Amino acid sequence: MNLDNPEPTKVAIMEATYEALNKHGYSSLTIQDIADEFDRSKSLLYYHYESKETLLADFLEYTLQEFISEFEVGEEEPSIRLERLLDRLVPESVDTDSYPIQIALLELRAQAPHTEVYRERYSEVDTVLTETIEEILQQGIERGEFQDVDAESEAQLLVSMIYGTRVRRFTTDEFPVEQNREMLFTHVDRQLLV
Repeated sequence: MNLDNPEPTKVAIMEATYEALNKHGYSSLTIQDIADEFDRSKSLLYYHYESKETLLADFLEYTLQEFISEFEVGEEEPSIRLERLLDRLVPESVDTDSYPIQIALLELRAQAPHTEVYRERYSEVDTVLTETIEEILQQGIERGEFQDVDAESEAQLLVSMIYGTRVRRFTTDEFPVEQNREMLFTHVDRQLLV
C-alpha cells in the first residue's frame, strides 16, 4: 500500500478500520467488523486484505504517516514544537471519543512480541518519534535554544518517558498523570532549555 498518497479506497478502508477499532477494540475485532464499517463493496475490502493482521499493519503505517505530517520541521521555534509534541502525546486528559482507540492501539502494541508485522510497524513508529524529537532538539541546539546535549540519547529518554506515562495511564488505577506531565516538562525546562 502506498501510504504517501493513498488511493480513496485505501483511505476509506483505514477510516473503517479506525471506526471498527474504536467500537470493538483489538481483542474482539474481526475483519467482518471492519467490513461492516466500510461503506463500499465488502468484496473490495477482501480484495485488498486477506487477513486482519495485514490490514492492521497498514493501519499502523497510515496512522504513522498522519502523525509525521503533524510534526514536520517548520519555522516554529524548537521549544514550542517540542512542547506541542509532548502535550499531544501526554495530554492532561483523554477525551471519551479517543479513549477506545487509544486502548485498541495499546492492545495492538501488546501483540507486537508475537506478531512480526506489528513489531516492525511499532519499531517504525518508535524510530520516527525518536528521530522527530532528536531533530527538534538538534535544531534547538543549533539555534541556541537548547543546551548542547546528546540529542540522540535525550530523544531516547523522552520517548521512554512518554511511553511509560501512556502505558501506565491506561493500565493502572488512579495514575497521577498530572504529576508525570509536570515532571516531563520540568525535565525539559531544567535539562534542555538554555
